[in-house]
Amino acid sequence: MPRSLEAVKRVALETYVTLCSPDARHLRAQDEHRANRRRAEDDDSHARAAMAWLCRAHDMGIDNGVSAMFSLVEGWVGSYPETTGYIIPTFFDAAQHFDNQQYRDRATEMAEWLCSCQIHDGAFPGSFVGQLSSPRVFNTGQIIFGLVRAAAETGEQRFLDAAVRGGDWLCAQQDDDGAWRQSTFNGIVHTYNVRTAWALCELAAASGDKRFENAAVANADWAIKHQDDSGWFRNNTFTPGDKGANLHTIAYAMRGLLEVGVATGRQAFVDSADRAAGALLRGWRLYHKISGAFGRDWCAEAKWRCLPGELQLAIVWLRLDALASASTFTDTAIHLIESVKATQILDEQNPDTHGGISGSLPINGAYERYCLVNWGPKFLVDALLYKGRTDGGHPIG
Repeated sequence: MPRSLEAVKRVALETYVTLCSPDARHLRAQDEHRANRRRAEDDDSHARAAMAWLCRAHDMGIDNGVSAMFSLVEGWVGSYPETTGYIIPTFFDAAQHFDNQQYRDRATEMAEWLCSCQIHDGAFPGSFVGQLSSPRVFNTGQIIFGLVRAAAETGEQRFLDAAVRGGDWLCAQQDDDGAWRQSTFNGIVHTYNVRTAWALCELAAASGDKRFENAAVANADWAIKHQDDSGWFRNNTFTPGDKGANLHTIAYAMRGLLEVGVATGRQAFVDSADRAAGALLRGWRLYHKISGAFGRDWCAEAKWRCLPGELQLAIVWLRLDALASASTFTDTAIHLIESVKATQILDEQNPDTHGGISGSLPINGAYERYCLVNWGPKFLVDALLYKGRTDGGHPIG
C-alpha cells in the first residue's frame, strides 16, 4: 500500500475511534499515558484469564475454530485455521495443568474442524473464515502441530492421517535447496517458515516417516544461510520490500531453528537461534525495551511493542537456558513476561476483552491496530506454563 494512502487510512481510523468507539478510545488514551495497563498479578490469574478469552474466541464463530481476533472497531472476525492449529496444544497443556476437561473437549473440537478445512491435496488455506485464501505453507505447518497433538491425546488415527497428508503436500511444495517459494504469503520466500520445518519434525516423530525430518533439516539449512553474522535473519518479512521484520516473525524463525536443532541433534541450528537471542538480549540491556520491528543489524524500526512477539522471545530465552543449564537469559525472560502481563486486559464485566492481549502496545501501533489477537493469549499461557516448569516454583510460576 502506498504510504500516502496508508496515512490517510490511519487518520480515518483514528477519527472513527475518537467519534464512535469508546472502548478503543479508552485504551488508546490509557496507552498514551503509561507503558502498562495495570499491575501484574500472579501467573495463575493471568493464565486463567487468557484461557477464558481463548474460550470466548472459540465460541464466537459458527464453526469450531478460534476467531482470529476481536477488533475494538469491528468486533469478532472469522475463525483462523492457522492459529487454531497451534492453539490446540495450548489447550491440551492447560487441560492437564488445570485439570479441566472442557479444555480437552474444546481442543478436540478444534482438530475436528481443521480436518473439515483440509483441501483435497492435503494443504490448508491461508487467512481466516470469510477471507480464506489459496493453500499456504506456513498455515499448513501450524495446523500440523494441532493435528499431531490431537492424535496423541485422543488416539484418533484420522488426525494423524490428516497431518501426514499436510506433510506430504509441504514436501511436494519444497524446492531443492530446502526453501518454500510456492504457496507462500504474498508470494515471497520467508525465513520464518522454518517454524513449519519444526512442525515437520513433530510429524516425523509421530508418524515414523523420515521424509518429514529430512525436509525440516533441508529448510533449516537454508534458513541459517540467510542469517547475518549479527544474528539478523534476511527474507523474514511479511511484505515484499519491507526493510524491517516484525518481532513476531523473528521469534518464529528463532523458535523454529531451535526446535529443529533439538529434534535432530544439529547444534548449528540451536547456535543460530542463540545468536539472534543474544543480540536481542544486548539490545534489551542497552534500552530496557524491545522494538516491535527491527531492520538489518538490529536497528529498531518501531516505537510500538509487539506483545505476542515478546512472549515468543521470552519462551526462546527460557528454552535456551534450560537446554544449556545456564542462566544467561532467564531473568530478562521473566521480566519480559511480567511486562506483558501488565498489559493484559482484565475486565470480567466484558468477556470480549477480558484476558485479551493486543497485537501492539500502544493499541494503535502498526501491528494489528486496535485488535486483540488470539495468538497473544496463546503465547502468554505457553510462556507461563513453561516458566513454571523451569523456575522450580509454583507450577505456572
